[in-house]
Amino acid sequence: MMLLSWHWCMTYTALHVMKVVSAVMTSAVKAWLGLLLLVMVLSGCSAAARQPDAPQAVTPENRAEEALNLAHVLRDNGRLQAAYEVYARMDQRGELAGQYLLEFATLASRVRPPQDALQLYARAAKVLPEPRADKVQLALCLGQGQAHLALGQVNAAAHDMRCALKVSPDNVQALNGRGVVYNLQGQNPQAQADFSRALQLDPGFTPALNNLALAHLVAGDIKQAINVLQPASQHGGVALRLNLALAYVLNQQPEQARQLLAERLKADYVSRIMDRFEVTASRIAGGASVAHELLLASQQPLPLKDQP
Repeated sequence: MMLLSWHWCMTYTALHVMKVVSAVMTSAVKAWLGLLLLVMVLSGCSAAARQPDAPQAVTPENRAEEALNLAHVLRDNGRLQAAYEVYARMDQRGELAGQYLLEFATLASRVRPPQDALQLYARAAKVLPEPRADKVQLALCLGQGQAHLALGQVNAAAHDMRCALKVSPDNVQALNGRGVVYNLQGQNPQAQADFSRALQLDPGFTPALNNLALAHLVAGDIKQAINVLQPASQHGGVALRLNLALAYVLNQQPEQARQLLAERLKADYVSRIMDRFEVTASRIAGGASVAHELLLASQQPLPLKDQP
């Protein structure tokens, strides 16, 4: 339709201009000006024939792309819960598949119960084609392994951590995860080796540092646990100080433990924590398993946030 309109404009207007030119000019001038005006008219008609672009229609694909961009912005700015909600709405509309479902699972592992994340990882594993890129396989194996550990599913976690380390042998999170598995399986030397290796690769990786110290406590090597924790406790979080304080109590240094905790916590918190640590130390002195007592302590969370 645009082509027909352009031809109509050219024919009618050009003829009209030529008639005007013929009436007032000599033949030579007529020809020159007629050609000039014809070119101008053609240019004007061509411009007039071009219509402005129509606004782009909102399609499901456009909506999904915009939602995904929003989720990424929220995630990258630390607004994890808001990003999770965007992913969840996309999932309800059937707009997530493949690697984006894996992104959703990874985010869910940080803001949702482990069972929820595990279900999403399982869905992603079903739809992601094999063979997978190493980065994708690592994210799947490590994510599922951490979820299984959080749920106490040790054998499944062991399988997942082996899978992650097969893809990336020096991944510190996978080494730490396998170390936790070894510890839960009673293989303390292997656990210590994995925690130590993770710290060689990343000396500031706090989870491995804490776990190595706890592994030394389980092995009855309290002084070594203190040696591991002391250098990092001044600049680390409260969790490091709690573990170091427990090691001091087990090493019959309660005043040292109390002083350490008082630097970050209010007096009433310090008293409550010390009471629990001293009960734990008394049970261990009476023959209770260190591993069992540490497990009990982990199931009764202590206040880990700095107090004002």
